[in-house]
Amino acid sequence: MTKETTQTQFQQVIASCENDPKRMQDVYEKHRSTRNASFQTLILGPRFPGWIVDDTLQKLHAAGEDADPAIDPRHNMAFWARPPQHIRDMVSEIQSEIRAIAPTLWFMPSDRLHMTTMEITSCQTESEIKDLVSFLHQHSPLQELVNYTLTHRARLVKPMVNYDSSAIALSFVPAAGEDDRYTYHHLRSDIYDGITRSGCPITSRYTVPSAHVTLARFITQDGFLLGDTEKLNHAQNSLLVDTLEKINDRLRDTYWQSDNPQGEWVVGQEKGLELVKGRSWYGKGDRVLLGEGFQ
Repeated sequence: MTKETTQTQFQQVIASCENDPKRMQDVYEKHRSTRNASFQTLILGPRFPGWIVDDTLQKLHAAGEDADPAIDPRHNMAFWARPPQHIRDMVSEIQSEIRAIAPTLWFMPSDRLHMTTMEITSCQTESEIKDLVSFLHQHSPLQELVNYTLTHRARLVKPMVNYDSSAIALSFVPAAGEDDRYTYHHLRSDIYDGITRSGCPITSRYTVPSAHVTLARFITQDGFLLGDTEKLNHAQNSLLVDTLEKINDRLRDTYWQSDNPQGEWVVGQEKGLELVKGRSWYGKGDRVLLGEGFQ
């Protein structure tokens, strides 16, 4: 394992924004808004090929709690931020609205909701992850990192539903008020540095301006086809997109233009960061360490 010697993507964003929280918030906002607009055009267009079905999750869902571990051999390791109760309540309400018009989606259970603050690696074997855990215990300050939010408070604000052709998520952006000099982006950068200084490289699937909680995934085309045919029901696709956009209108009206605390998430509230390993792709996995939370 080699140490990081170049400026990280996190540091590049901080430098390009001149460490201005408002400019960093704009980077996150532009990323998610542009992404939504792009996928809305795709999904509503005449050439939309259909939803990207997660075949592994489909098999796990069909097998239930007794699913053969061989169905999903991917072992991962990451730091998660668990949403506090008021955010879980928001998620539950949103999921209910989506379920009413798209019941064939797979919905993330409340106890599995998480935001990936820093993915260390994914799609490894069990033995590779075991060796990595052992290495990090010896060479990195894991307990300090999971407790990091006790002394480094970062607010997330402006909830928005994001969607693509495979999943639906609830995203946030770093707060940019007078007291928000330390942002969620700084937190992610610090966790990144804390791991890479040990000599462990980070191979994350996630883009840098990302702060989202997965709400639902597509595991079938059922409900989005015309009758018993294989033809897409474009009206149903439009209904789903329209529902998601109406939810976003409500979120903006309720939480964006006010100081409503129910729309903000201070990372570490109730629970500190959680280091997880194993088959954690869908919110399960094994806990390595859990940091101390605050009220």
